[in-house]
Amino acid sequence: MNDGDFPRVKVARPQVGEEEIRAVEAVLRSDRYISGPQVENFERKLAELVGTQHAVAVNSGTAALHAALVAVGVEPGDEVIVPALTFFSTVTPVMHQAAVPVFADIDPVTYGMCPHDLVHRITPRTKAIIPVHYFGYPVEMDGVLEVASKHGLRVIEDCAQAHGSAYRGQVVGSIGDLGAFSFFATKHVTTGEGGAVTTNNGAWAEQMRLFRSHGLKGRNDHVMLGYNYRMTEMAGALGAVQLDRLADLNRARIANTEALVRKIEGIDWLTVPSVPDHVVHTYFWCHIWVDEASLGFPTAELIKRLGQRGIETRNRYTEPLYRQPLMTSARPKILELAAGEHLPDYAHLYLPQVERIAGRVIGLPNRPDMTGAEIDRVAEVLHGIRR
Repeated sequence: MNDGDFPRVKVARPQVGEEEIRAVEAVLRSDRYISGPQVENFERKLAELVGTQHAVAVNSGTAALHAALVAVGVEPGDEVIVPALTFFSTVTPVMHQAAVPVFADIDPVTYGMCPHDLVHRITPRTKAIIPVHYFGYPVEMDGVLEVASKHGLRVIEDCAQAHGSAYRGQVVGSIGDLGAFSFFATKHVTTGEGGAVTTNNGAWAEQMRLFRSHGLKGRNDHVMLGYNYRMTEMAGALGAVQLDRLADLNRARIANTEALVRKIEGIDWLTVPSVPDHVVHTYFWCHIWVDEASLGFPTAELIKRLGQRGIETRNRYTEPLYRQPLMTSARPKILELAAGEHLPDYAHLYLPQVERIAGRVIGLPNRPDMTGAEIDRVAEVLHGIRR
C-alpha cells in the first residue's frame, strides 16, 4: 500500500452543525453585528457554565489575557510569572503592558506551572501569575493559590485549552481571580475566533468592558486607554450554541481519548496522561510524551511516519518560550526600557522539566466525532510504528 492509500485520521475538526449555521444566519439577516444581544447571551451562558458572576467577551484569547492584566493593574516594569511551555500568546499580552515575563518550570505530569518552582520566581516586582491549563489538564491550583495568597499576587487562569475542565469540583476560570478563554476554530467551544474573561469582581468586569471598546464610556468620553477588542454578534451567536453542546462534546472527547489511551498505554516508548480523581481533564489534545531513546528515533521522525500512515498529529511548543527570538535577539525595546537592570537573561535560562518535555509531546486524534475504527487505526499504527 502506498502512503496515499492509507485512510486519513484527522487530528481536529470544528464541531459545527446546522444549529450553529442557523444561529449565524439569523444574525446576518439582522441589522446588529456588534455588541448586541447575541454577545450578551453568550456572556451569560459562559458565566453560568464557569460559575462566575461575570464574563466579558472579546475577539481573541490574547485579548482576553490583555484585558485581564489591565483589570488587575499590571503596569510597566511589573513582573508576571508564566509557564515556559505554552503558546506564545500567554506572554505577548504581558509585554503589551510593558511588563516583564518571568518564566517558571512545569510539572512533569500536568505540564502546567509547577508551584514548587513558582516560589523561586517571585521578586518584589511580581504582580500576577498566569497558570496555563495545558491540553485541558488543570494545573495543581492549590499550590499556586497558596503562593499567590502569601505574596499578595493576582492569579489569571489561562483556560484557552480547557473549556469545562475542573479542579476539586471547581470549573477552571472560577478558581483564580480571573479566567481567560480562547474560542479559536479547533477549541472545545469555537466562535471562529474569539475570547472571554470570567471573574467575580464587578469592578474589573466593567473596566474590561471599557477596555475592549476604545476605553469609551457612553458615546463620547474616552476614560481609559483601550483597544478594539469587541466580539461580533455572529461570533456570540455561534458560541452560545457551542456552549449548549459543550457537555456532550466533552463527554465524547473524553471517552474517545480514554479508549485510545487504554489501547496504547502498554507501548514502552510513550507516556500517556495520568489523571488524578480530583481533576476533570477535557483533553484538548490526547497528549503523549515520547521517550526518544526507547523509540530509537526523534519525535519529528515519528510524526513523519504517522503522517505517512494516515495519522495526523499535533506538535507545538517545540522550544521553551525563553528561546523564542522575541525574548533574545529580537527583544522589543519597550521590554528593556520597562525592566531596566531587572530584565531577565532569557538566553541563558534553563528549566529542567521544560527542557525534557519540549518538542517531545504530540497530540493524537481525539475529536468528539471520531469513530471506533479510527481509534483502532491510531492504536494499530502506534503499536507497529517501529516496523
